[in-house]
Amino acid sequence: MQISFLGDISLNDKYIELYRDGVDPFKIFDGYLKKSDFVVGNLECITVGRYGVNENKKPRLTTTADTLNYLTSISLNVACLAQNHIYDHLEDGLAQTIKFLDNNNISHLGAGFTKEEAFKHIILTKNGIDIGLLNYVDFDTNPNIPDGAQVLLNYFNLDKALDEIRGLRRKVSYVVVSLHWGGRVEGGFYPDWNQPKIARLLIDAGANMIVGHHSHTIQPFEVYKGKYIFYSLGNFCFSDYTFEGKFVHMPKRRMITMILTVDFNKEKIIPYLHFYKNCGDRYIPIPRYFFNLRIRNYIFEYILRFKSFWFIYYLIKRKFLPFYLFILRKDIGLFTKLKRILKSVNK
Repeated sequence: MQISFLGDISLNDKYIELYRDGVDPFKIFDGYLKKSDFVVGNLECITVGRYGVNENKKPRLTTTADTLNYLTSISLNVACLAQNHIYDHLEDGLAQTIKFLDNNNISHLGAGFTKEEAFKHIILTKNGIDIGLLNYVDFDTNPNIPDGAQVLLNYFNLDKALDEIRGLRRKVSYVVVSLHWGGRVEGGFYPDWNQPKIARLLIDAGANMIVGHHSHTIQPFEVYKGKYIFYSLGNFCFSDYTFEGKFVHMPKRRMITMILTVDFNKEKIIPYLHFYKNCGDRYIPIPRYFFNLRIRNYIFEYILRFKSFWFIYYLIKRKFLPFYLFILRKDIGLFTKLKRILKSVNK
């Protein structure tokens, strides 16, 4: 059995325009993804609803029911919905999204309106091999769903996940866990300090592979006890967007995607990594990016060994880099920059 795993799928802003203009930016994947028995992806955006938005969530991502037709273009079979933008357009937005998925025979898990719908697992079967798929979202990604909302989200709880993995492992050939996690280091090239520990506990409980999302960047992978842990596949598709009058540009590191294609046979798991650059209306293969990932993996080994390295990385990611990028901004005057710097120092 062959399964292709995709990173964050957000058909926002630019993709709405492309669909209206009849442009298929995913044409390069026609033959490749259709060869897989199943395609699994993290559906990051929800269609616009008729009854408002979740004011607690900023920023929000928006797509349309028509634009979701691109999901059929990429041959998506399973949509993972345990993610932090699931309530951006309230209950109606999710209901319309689920209706589209159901009408197009796309299975989904991780969120819904009933416990059965949100907390279920999915089993994919082919050639006598069964793959059990679980999907969770961590609280630290800040879904910001208010009390009283009718939407249920499959939040990650370690004890619960360990029990579900053990139970599912007895029923299937392999267990794959899809995790939306790492909120503290969103946008970074390396996972949070606790993520490797959690991933290894999941492997020890019986998971055969961990597939991560949310960082919007390609993060390292490791092999633990012969099992693969992919901390983040990056953005499969994500567009620049405008929110509350402010234009947000996607940096280059968020426009590189890794497609993880895995052969599951009765003896072992064999992963294949494919890298593409998202150019907006098309994709370009970049096989040399594997060299970048090898360097990232090498640095990650030292981060795992020495916690002080991770703290240095965290300070750079959370403190120095935002300050540096703020200084470089051309849309804000010098006086305003100085005023904001003084305000942050005096907090």
